[in-house]
Amino acid sequence: MTGRRLVIAGSFLVLALAACWSDDEIGTPLSVELIGPETGLVGDELSVLYNVSGRRLEGIVFTWGDGATDSLPTVGAQTASGSMKHTYESAGMFIVRARAVDALEGVASAQVSINVQSR
Repeated sequence: MTGRRLVIAGSFLVLALAACWSDDEIGTPLSVELIGPETGLVGDELSVLYNVSGRRLEGIVFTWGDGATDSLPTVGAQTASGSMKHTYESAGMFIVRARAVDALEGVASAQVSINVQSR
């Protein structure tokens, strides 16, 4: 009988854990933070830092304001952080955007402006 009780208790434990864990409870609400330099020079490689959190991130798309884009796959991660680099070929005020897609939370974005000056 002791063996039976362990099997039943083990089955109950697995069911209890499965009932407590759902997509609604993992990760955090979707948020995007983007930090970049206020100014830069034409021809210099400029970096922006990103911090993204969510529940099931699918990817992040960076638009640089000059027609260029970069994509970063996140394959279901709950967080992503790092830096992306870009070189501007002309002077001007550029708006850099990071747009994150989360399978459970939808879409969120952040932006920074960079004033790129001639040498």
